[in-house]
Amino acid sequence: MNNTYRIRRAESSDDAKRLHALFSDVFHPDDIGTLAETMFHHLPRMERKYWFIAEEKETAKIVSAFALIPWTWELEGIRLRVAEMGIVGTQEKHRGRGLMRLLNHEFDKTLDEEKFDLAIIQGIPGFYHRFGYHYAIPLENHINMPLHLISDEQGKDNYSFRLARVEDIPYLLQADQIYREQFSLSTFRDKANWKYLLTDSLNTEYGSEYWVMEHRDKPAQFYCRIPRHGFGSGLILSEISENITYEALRYLLSFCRKHALERKKPYIRLNLHHDSTASKMAISMGAEQGKTYAWQIKIPNMIRLLTTMGPILEQRVETSSFKQFSGTLRLNFFKTKVDLQWIKGHLENVLPAEGQCKDTFSINADLFPALCLGHRTWQEIRYIRPDISPSSGRSALLVETLFPPRKSWIHEQY
Repeated sequence: MNNTYRIRRAESSDDAKRLHALFSDVFHPDDIGTLAETMFHHLPRMERKYWFIAEEKETAKIVSAFALIPWTWELEGIRLRVAEMGIVGTQEKHRGRGLMRLLNHEFDKTLDEEKFDLAIIQGIPGFYHRFGYHYAIPLENHINMPLHLISDEQGKDNYSFRLARVEDIPYLLQADQIYREQFSLSTFRDKANWKYLLTDSLNTEYGSEYWVMEHRDKPAQFYCRIPRHGFGSGLILSEISENITYEALRYLLSFCRKHALERKKPYIRLNLHHDSTASKMAISMGAEQGKTYAWQIKIPNMIRLLTTMGPILEQRVETSSFKQFSGTLRLNFFKTKVDLQWIKGHLENVLPAEGQCKDTFSINADLFPALCLGHRTWQEIRYIRPDISPSSGRSALLVETLFPPRKSWIHEQY
């Protein structure tokens, strides 16, 4: 293997063109190559070292590669550094030779060296479990709205619609703040992210239209996102202002119905959380409540993530029956164990376990992301894996206090 391939990072702008060629070949007819080259040059905080490459030594041809796509997620006010393993591709004749394993080894080293809190992937089912990724929070919903359920509001002129511009970024940042306040785990997008979405991203077939709607007489402003590419045959709405009113949503759906008819789309698909403002209203209008896929998530370092979450965990304890709690809760992941040491409601230490501990909670490490990020309660997870268990009633209540169910939704950043 070492005599055949060289494992490296991107080194120059010339690699952007070579990656374009690789991904265009692997994913034809989808134009992933243009997406990769655009992200190489323009995606905020993307660096050359975040492109992991396997090339044939004999020909110097890139035959396998993927990107570490840097995100920032926000967990109840705490910013998390997130690394997505994205745009993963290997030429067919070079598959089955362990290249992904070698590249993933380099990826994991980067996660550790740069102290990423989470690693994520939207990849195909099953394959990435071997690299430590497991389903944890919702992704890709299908709330389908038949066009005949949408009333025609276009004859009225209460709202006007226009494509968002760079000048709208201050408004979009405010809209993002409202969105993040409604979800436990959400996407944090700064000015650079929004500028990319409104400019460079549009040079790829994976860009989106951002439409701003404004009321004729009132200072009311809302927005939506219509991706160019996505799953299913409907017109996709993947973002709608969280503070949108019922009246405004009716106008928005009427506007989108017109676009769906022009684009020969048989229905509108809301790719939103079931409990988002727009989803609940759409379901009340007759939209079919769908089922979600899920993000596959790996926690690179349990101690680092739990330490980062410290202020959140302390707040949960402060507002519970464990206020001013002192003691230790041990998380037993079977291969490893971590102690959370508390003094008067403060998380004093998160460290590898030593000795005995009466308050212990046992859970398989692959299931912990779904618990600690609030997607499932430990009781729900135990239906699947009965070896998940607290050592006592107090342990069970502590875990329920520290890791309660929460709603989370991640908006795309490219």
